[in-house]
Amino acid sequence: MKQQALTFLKGTLAGLSIGVGGFLYILMIHFVKGELGNVLGSLLFAVGLFTVCTFYLALYTGKIGLVFEQKQEKSFYISLPIMLIGNAIGAIALGYVCWAIFKDNPEIMATVNGVCDKRVVLFTFENYLSLIVKSLLCGLCVYLAVKCFALNRLKPVGVCLLVLFVFIFVYAGFQHCIANMYYLGFGNQYGNGYAYVNLMLCIIGNSLGTIPGVLILKLIKK
Repeated sequence: MKQQALTFLKGTLAGLSIGVGGFLYILMIHFVKGELGNVLGSLLFAVGLFTVCTFYLALYTGKIGLVFEQKQEKSFYISLPIMLIGNAIGAIALGYVCWAIFKDNPEIMATVNGVCDKRVVLFTFENYLSLIVKSLLCGLCVYLAVKCFALNRLKPVGVCLLVLFVFIFVYAGFQHCIANMYYLGFGNQYGNGYAYVNLMLCIIGNSLGTIPGVLILKLIKK
């Protein structure tokens, strides 16, 4: 019980960290117009995952790949939904704090709603297929970012690879379930039923997206 409580706490802090990365992204695309804002925001988003990895926090998308690497202890499988709940609470809570602060600022909220509109998909096959593909690719990027950092902990190559893979998935518009939890909270979008569809599909896509990453690293080791 004590171990799972610690997992929940680390999961909540991880959700907050990813939310901070999302907030930095919002600030950059709002205040720095054009492509430069997107580039800077994508780079600064890496602050969130760097914090998670540096302080050994429990991020679901950074841990789920271990399931496909090898058989884990029973306690690990129990911890996965606990850390996901913690991630959600941390990210959504920070999102709503930001909404409460900026809800009367129409310029900031217009930027946030623009980000949310890309994540609340409508009921068409093409949109859902795009969402799943983007979620799979994001899962792959996050897995590789976390593993590269872990294998080269705090060395320049590890930090650079983490930032690179985070930059790729943010700049390309791939969908990360925890980041989306934050964005949808900031945009006060949880009254929209499609928001939950997005999150469920993102969780599945991010999870399965780690499989090719596991296979790639196994081939490299061989």
